[in-house]
Amino acid sequence: MSLTGLVFALILGTAPGLQNSDPTSVATAVEGLQRRYQAVRTISGKFTQTYRAPGVEQIESGTLSMKKPGLMRWDYRDPEVKLFIADGRSTYLYTPESRQVLVRPLSAADLRSTPLQFLLGQGEVAKSFSASWEKELAPRLEGTLILRLTPHAPQPDYAFLVLELDRRTFELRRIVIRELTTNTSEFILTDLATNVKVDDGQFRFKIPRGVEVVQVDDK
Repeated sequence: MSLTGLVFALILGTAPGLQNSDPTSVATAVEGLQRRYQAVRTISGKFTQTYRAPGVEQIESGTLSMKKPGLMRWDYRDPEVKLFIADGRSTYLYTPESRQVLVRPLSAADLRSTPLQFLLGQGEVAKSFSASWEKELAPRLEGTLILRLTPHAPQPDYAFLVLELDRRTFELRRIVIRELTTNTSEFILTDLATNVKVDDGQFRFKIPRGVEVVQVDDK
């Protein structure tokens, strides 16, 4: 599965039976999420990603950095080293072990259709998604709210998102991306820091010598 389709291509928890008694409304949660990240220019932290499909559970972890508009870096450290970079024009997925780089073009329209568009400086949550309390997936963390965001316009790579947010700050703690195939990618985010200095150089990828370059166009 491509990271472009996954996070481009990635980010609440009362138990389902307690959602109705929570004083926070869905609209308030969405507004809080938008407000929390509208003023954010950079994000850095750690992630654990779990991909689930029939008979498959793959767990990976590493560090991430994002900078508006449209810059991302995901350094996978365990169990396999790989690197995903979005520089605003293209995305690169480099796997040193296979000595291969997948390169995809990235347009403004692509950014607007990504699950993390509001983190990357594109669009507004309320205009792009319909929101409701999540009833299918259980929360994984304490002191959170859990929302389902369904895109108003059908997307080719995902059906809906589930976001787990800190109840007080609306900080993003967990993201679940449900693909059209019903497979899921879950991201647990930790040690998040916002508006810290991030060097633009880390979002530039120089293709190493001797690696295979595969140009991918999903259109």
